[in-house]
Amino acid sequence: MEKLVGVILMAGLSTRFGGPKNKQLCLLNGKPVFSYSIDTFAKQNNIEKLIIVVNQENKAEVEQYVNENNIHATLILGGLTRQESVENALKELSLMPNDIVIIHDAARPLVDLFIINQVAKAAIEYGAATSYLEATDTIAIKNELDEVVEFPNRKVIAQIQTPQAFKYCILKEAHDFAKGSEATDDCSLVMKLGNKVKLVKGDKKFHKITTIEDIKYLEGLLNNARI
Repeated sequence: MEKLVGVILMAGLSTRFGGPKNKQLCLLNGKPVFSYSIDTFAKQNNIEKLIIVVNQENKAEVEQYVNENNIHATLILGGLTRQESVENALKELSLMPNDIVIIHDAARPLVDLFIINQVAKAAIEYGAATSYLEATDTIAIKNELDEVVEFPNRKVIAQIQTPQAFKYCILKEAHDFAKGSEATDDCSLVMKLGNKVKLVKGDKKFHKITTIEDIKYLEGLLNNARI
């Protein structure tokens, strides 16, 4: 039986956020953004280990939250890039090749147990999987002069989300090969080695917080759902 481990990433510096502090520390309906993902993964009974990748700015607050809520998790410091942060997490793991690593961005706070399970199941079968949304807007490719170059068929466009899940052997090989790269997610690293990635339908509520306006958008979703 494959072992499942979770990795929550929150070591980024929030350079595009524009708020007074790191976006993971901002309040979303009265709770810090980071707490939503941690609470959800902590409820996932089949996840045997949870690693939270933090930075120096948010480490103390996350550590306090985890301790006060009796959440069993290992906190580690991230690197300068996403790739380095995931690599640091992998160094904390001692897994069999087919064990599953589930990676999630804390900046997508409204992840749910169902999609975590679905992505993990897909990774067990296919080796690598990610949640996604189909593109609904018209997509344009532009050049450096902000001129439209091409309109690709949106039916073949997928908006990639997290969680993403991988067999440990596939993810480890991808990161060993990609040292020092600045990939925006782990699927791209896995695909560079010729591995296929299974798409699992996600949800609009897994929206990523990038700016302060995104906080307001997610609060609207939460309040409308009366969560």
